Parts: sequence; structure tokens; C-alpha cells
Amino acid sequence: MWKPDKPIIVAGSALPPAEAWWHEFRSAFYDRSKGAVDREWLDSLAAALYPLNVDRDPRQAAEVAFITLAFELPREPQS
Repeated sequence: MWKPDKPIIVAGSALPPAEAWWHEFRSAFYDRSKGAVDREWLDSLAAALYPLNVDRDPRQAAEVAFITLAFELPREPQS
């Protein structure tokens, strides 16, 4: 499981590793998107990606997610 180099303090308490991962992922993705994402959508994305990225740096996971979501699936060729 990923752990931050330094404790992440929110409201005077250090976040446990899982909460720190979510905090860092959401912060990095939100910054990368320049705030153009809905908070609930971002929470859902973090929930979906966390189990697959529990050992990965959350900022790297956010970068990969952001780049991936910029692609569109190819459409069916029209005849």
C-alpha cells in the first residue's frame, strides 16, 4: 500500500494511508483539470481507480487517468 513521504494533515489530524491516497489523487486530478470536474464524479473516479492503484503514487495515477480520459473511443465506421 502507498504511504505518503510526510503525513498529510487535515483538520489537525494525520490521514491514514488510504485516505491520504484519495486526498492526493483528487487534488492532483482537480488541479490537472483546472477545476473543471464535478466533485461527486471525481469521488466516483477515485473509488473506481483506488483498488487498481493502491500501490501507486496517487499523483501518478491521477496523471494516467487524466491522459486516458482525454481520448475518445473510435466510432463505428459508417458505410
